[in-house]
Amino acid sequence: MNSELNINLNTEASYIERLRQLIAEAPDGIDVGPLEAALASAEAALASAGTTGDPSPDRTKIWFLLDRSGSMGPLTDDVIGGFNQFLTEQQAQAGKARMSVVLFDAQNPYEVVVDGHRISEVPPLTSGIYSARSMTPLFDAMGTLLERADQRITQRAAAGRDAEDQLVLVFTDGHENASTRFDRARIFEMIKERQDAGNWTFVFMGANQDSYAAGGDVGFDRGSIQDFDATPASVHASFMEFSRGTASYRNKPRQSRVMDRHDFFEGQKLAERALREQEEAQTQN
Repeated sequence: MNSELNINLNTEASYIERLRQLIAEAPDGIDVGPLEAALASAEAALASAGTTGDPSPDRTKIWFLLDRSGSMGPLTDDVIGGFNQFLTEQQAQAGKARMSVVLFDAQNPYEVVVDGHRISEVPPLTSGIYSARSMTPLFDAMGTLLERADQRITQRAAAGRDAEDQLVLVFTDGHENASTRFDRARIFEMIKERQDAGNWTFVFMGANQDSYAAGGDVGFDRGSIQDFDATPASVHASFMEFSRGTASYRNKPRQSRVMDRHDFFEGQKLAERALREQEEAQTQN
């Protein structure tokens, strides 16, 4: 019976991987909505089946830091759609998780949209909430987020509440250019302290830059960094990668989360692969 279950799970996992590839490789202008719906359904079914049928009992706190600087303007609808697809897929997952959603730009480097809600209660992003403007104070946004996270952890401990594993997702399309409170060295120090603590995972998705340099400079691990292209299709692929990695993370016990914190994407970087294939094609032409 177990062998039959494993065969079925492996088959479904292959099907899911193929759907992800088809969506990531779809040319601009192609409606991938039906594929995305099929993917969400298959991922939910696989998560509910699992190898044991039980999700991880360890709590997850998701911090989603979302760039709203002016360069995001042409991609506004794609960011909103991608984020909402991520949210829908995570709400279909089993397991306890809370989520904070924070927007950042130079007018407001830390605009809290959602503050620690149960993930089932997080509302969709809308154009009334998310609109592109101003510059990119990434260091100030990161530093403030980590300060707020520390406050939350302290308050939960004082109240005798269960500990949460901290998952920080950063989505940005530009270089740091507007911070005033924090600098690179301070952010690197703050992230390293938390990486060493074990139950923190930091993920960086960046466009229009060398994300490995930008993320690595502040302490993100290479296995948890991806480059993406500033195009609608690549934005959607990026949020799909966030969702895939987050679903896997949430279904792991704490020990596995700690062990895998340096490789959130588990060696699969479909958004980045599509970008590299496009760059290779342009070079050949």
